[in-house]
Amino acid sequence: MKDDNDLTYKTPEQLDYSRSLDVHKWSDYPEVNSLVNTLWDEFLSTELPASIAAGKRPKSSAKRQFKTLLLDIYVAWQEDPDLVIGVQLTNGSYKVGSRYNALHISKKIVEVIHHLERVGIIHMHIGSEAAARSTRIWPSEKLIAIFTESDIHPLMIGPHEDKEVIVLSAKEPDEAGKIPTKSKEIEYKDDEWSEIPRLRTEVQKYNKLLRRSFIDIGHLEYPVIKTEYWDRKKKRFVDRAISTGHFNKHVRRIFYRGSWTLGGRYHGGFWQQISGEERKNILINDFRSVELDFSGLHINIAYALEGHNLDFQDPYELPLLLSNDKQEQRKWVKSLALMAFNAAEEKKAFQAFRSAQPKGSLGKRFTDNQLGQLLEAFKTKHASIQQYLCTDRGVEFMNIDGKIASKVINHFTDKNEPILCVHDSFICREHCKDELTEVMNKAIKDELQDYQIRIDPNKEIMDLKDRMINGVFNVTNMRDVYRNRSVDVRRAEGYLLRWNEHKHWLYMIENPIYLQI
Repeated sequence: MKDDNDLTYKTPEQLDYSRSLDVHKWSDYPEVNSLVNTLWDEFLSTELPASIAAGKRPKSSAKRQFKTLLLDIYVAWQEDPDLVIGVQLTNGSYKVGSRYNALHISKKIVEVIHHLERVGIIHMHIGSEAAARSTRIWPSEKLIAIFTESDIHPLMIGPHEDKEVIVLSAKEPDEAGKIPTKSKEIEYKDDEWSEIPRLRTEVQKYNKLLRRSFIDIGHLEYPVIKTEYWDRKKKRFVDRAISTGHFNKHVRRIFYRGSWTLGGRYHGGFWQQISGEERKNILINDFRSVELDFSGLHINIAYALEGHNLDFQDPYELPLLLSNDKQEQRKWVKSLALMAFNAAEEKKAFQAFRSAQPKGSLGKRFTDNQLGQLLEAFKTKHASIQQYLCTDRGVEFMNIDGKIASKVINHFTDKNEPILCVHDSFICREHCKDELTEVMNKAIKDELQDYQIRIDPNKEIMDLKDRMINGVFNVTNMRDVYRNRSVDVRRAEGYLLRWNEHKHWLYMIENPIYLQI
C-alpha cells in the first residue's frame, strides 16, 4: 500500500488533477535568474552543454527552455501543491517557428524533462493513449525544499511579453485528412488583415492593466476553486482546479474557423471559468464588484439585423410547458436559445443543452421531444428571427459582440480602470456601475445603429447613504449590516496576505531601489 506522503506516487485521480504546461512563463527578476543559474550549473550544465558547433544556432537554448519549465512548475506548486502539469513528450508537439510559441520551445525541452527526472528534481508519470492521459510531472521533495528556501515570489513571474494575444483557430485536417473534434491555433500573417496590429496593441495594453490589478475572491483562503467536469474520454467526472489569482488573468482575442469575420471574443481570465454565483464575490483592487449583463444579447442582435426591436421585454419568458416554476423554465429556455443560435441543427442544439445541465438535474433528462416543445414556443414568440435558430449563425453574432466588448474594454483601459469581460457581461467596481452602463449602451448603439438592450445587474448594491448623519456613520447603527454582510465583503487571512503582497509588489515597481556600487 502506498504512503499518502510519498510524493513519487500519484493515484489516477491525482494524476487527473492537472493543467497543461504553459510555455510562456517568464521573469527577468535577478532573484529568478540566480535560482535558474544555480540549478542549471548543479544539475544540467554538463549533461546539456551549450552548442559550440558551427552552423545555425537554435532559437532557444536548453537553459532558456529549462527556465520556462522551472517557472511553470513553481507556479503550479504555488497555486496548489496537489496540482500536476501535463506535458507532451513527442518531438512534434513543439513548433519552434510558430507565432504561438514566442519563447521558441523545442523538442529540447523533452530532453530537459527526462534529465530532471533522472537527477531527482521532478517526478514523472508517463502517459498513454489507453489512459487518455498525457505525461504528468510535479516537483520532488528536493525541488520543493529549494523553492521554499529561495528568494523568488510568484509576483515576479508572468506571461512573456511576446505571447500572442490575437489567435486564429480552426479545425484543420491532419496529414491523413481527418478533421479533429477540437479547434487548434493556426498560423497567419499580420498583413492578412490591416486591423491585426491595432487589435494586438489594444489587448496587450489591457493585459498590462490586468496584471497590475489585484483581482481575487475575498473569502478564499487559497486562490483556487476546485470543481469537477465530465471527461468524455474517461467517461467519469474529473477534478479541475481553477486558479483565481495572479496567474489566471491573461486574455486573448480568438477568431474562429480560420476567418477574421467569425468570433473575435475575449477569452481568458478566471472570471470566465467560474459560476455566475461565485463571480458575485470577485473583488477588484479590494473593492466589491458588480456584473452588468446585456439581457439576451444574441437575440437582440438578431432583432437589430432584421430592423425590429425587442422593446426591453424578457426574451426567455414563455407559457409554462415543462415546469410549474417560472424561473426554472426561464433558465432552460435561456440555455436552449443560446445553443440554438450556435448549432447547425436542432438535434445538436438539444445535445448541447443536455451537456450543459448540472449532473442529476431534471434538465439533463429532457428528451428531444420535450426540448422541441420549448424551442417551438420560443420560435413562436420570436417569429421574426426564427431563421437565425439552428442555422449556425452564432459565430457571426460573436464577431459583433466581440466588437462591442472591445469598445467597452478600451474605454476603461484608457482610464486605467480594470473591468472584466464575460462575453455578454462586464464586471466592474461598484462605484463604476453607472459609467459602465452608459458605456455599454453607447457601444450597442454604435455597433447596432442606435439599438438599445436592457442591462441587468447580477446583484443589488447596498446604499448606505440613508444611514449617514451629517456625512458620518454611527457604528452602533451598523451592527446589522456587519452581521448580515454577504460573502463578497468578507476577507480571509490568505486573501489579505495576497492583497498586501500585491500592494508591496506594485510599490516596488513604481519605486525601484537602486544600489550604487
